[in-house]
Amino acid sequence: MKWRGAHILVLGAALSAAGQPAQPNAFSEAIQAARDGQAAQAVRMFRTLAQDRNGEAQYNLAVLYARGIGVPQSDEMALYWAWRARFTGVKRAKPLTKYLSRSATPDLMEKVQTRLRDDLTQNINEGQKEAMLALGRVYLELTDPSEPELALVWFTIAAALQQPHASTWRDVTARQLDQEQRLTAQERAASIYQQWCDGHGLDHPDLCSYNS
Repeated sequence: MKWRGAHILVLGAALSAAGQPAQPNAFSEAIQAARDGQAAQAVRMFRTLAQDRNGEAQYNLAVLYARGIGVPQSDEMALYWAWRARFTGVKRAKPLTKYLSRSATPDLMEKVQTRLRDDLTQNINEGQKEAMLALGRVYLELTDPSEPELALVWFTIAAALQQPHASTWRDVTARQLDQEQRLTAQERAASIYQQWCDGHGLDHPDLCSYNS
């Protein structure tokens, strides 16, 4: 994939989205490593931060994969981390995902979707409530054809767990479905919500009405 200079490495302080861990010192150290020409070290540091849901690190990791700096160039990993940054709320990530998707083959997009679904599902099973809204968006925005009923399941749970903007995603998606589809999605969401709260409710007593 030909890379243009429209998207460059962010060289500012870490910007923390709502609910996102802020790690300005580690982020600044990663930026400094990149400035000093220690690209491989920067990749390792950004990856650690990215896995901890730092959106700016996710964005920078996508750029480094796209440009093949400090890590072998990978269109798949560039798209993966660009979407993770977009889900986290990094505004620059939206045009980046669009740019990277222009020349992406259906096979590549399927690989990215599968990786996102698998990793976000694992995050949810580990207790990360933030991953639920992102998983719903995978089903709505990346899956071809889209699966709004599955998206509604995850948006419904995310809204119940008071995730920012989840109720808007839920309501907009629900309008795409008939009543039977909505009821099916709601029933499935209630079941998954209870299972998740049974496993993680003690960590979130303010969010779960079902407790183990």
